[in-house]
Amino acid sequence: MAAVTPPDPSPDAEAAPAHTLPWWRRFERRSVLSLAKRLASPRGRALARRVPALGLASRRFLARIETARVPVCGAPFRLDVMRRSVSRSIYLGGRWHGDVVRMLRTHVRPGSVTADVGANVGYMAVHMGEVAGPDGTVLAFEPEPRNFAVLAENARHARWRNVIPFAAAVGERGGAIDLYLSPRDGGDHRTVATDGERRHIRVPVVSLDELAAQRRTPIHFVKMDIQGAEGAALRGAREVLARPELRGLVLEFWPDALREAGEDPEAVLGTLHAAGLRCVNHPDLDTDPRAYLSASDASHDLLFLR
Repeated sequence: MAAVTPPDPSPDAEAAPAHTLPWWRRFERRSVLSLAKRLASPRGRALARRVPALGLASRRFLARIETARVPVCGAPFRLDVMRRSVSRSIYLGGRWHGDVVRMLRTHVRPGSVTADVGANVGYMAVHMGEVAGPDGTVLAFEPEPRNFAVLAENARHARWRNVIPFAAAVGERGGAIDLYLSPRDGGDHRTVATDGERRHIRVPVVSLDELAAQRRTPIHFVKMDIQGAEGAALRGAREVLARPELRGLVLEFWPDALREAGEDPEAVLGTLHAAGLRCVNHPDLDTDPRAYLSASDASHDLLFLR
């Protein structure tokens, strides 16, 4: 996702904490990860089988790396660093999409019910949960089993225990859907086949409208990052979007991924506009979306407020 500049937060808004690591810590973690990747490679595992002492040390070392934890929002946060993913970015750099974190921590309010659609391992969900506080709730959706297992663990350790993980995708209506797994990136699984390299699994899918009706509660804020499936998810959230209780939404807007999913990017923006939401960090999207779309197909993190 490309970096964007959010509007200046209000003076009393809680600022996002700085998670950037010092250079020496980043060097240390890169060195540790490099060693772990070598030990986990076929050559490293073959060597470990031939040398029992090395094998024992290797297994213990890899077990620690595969369950690495870092402090996030005052609680231990489990990472999955052995594949390219959100976790690896957090582990190596100490942060992930600080601009989005800042938007969420500025506009989520104490006591809010929020939705993290595309939660991955729960980094954004934990930040929303800390701001929402003990009276708030975060509904965190992640359909990929490996990510979900880490998300569920992080939800158990979240500061206020207010993150509720759902092992499901979010779409237009409830049911089941194929999830096409990225062989390279744990944050790029999709509900649309984009190439022949991806195997797929069947996962549950829910709609935000159906879930809000079942829980009998409004949703106050939404973060959505689901690799081009945003159009279907927003169609399944028309009632949530239209309710005055919804204050805003942070959306990964990626025109190319939307088109690959059979969506019209301009229509996706129209859904939000019709619900009374306005893009505050790219206001030209409200006045001339075609000009914006013709200028760039890059991904941007957009902040919409009522």
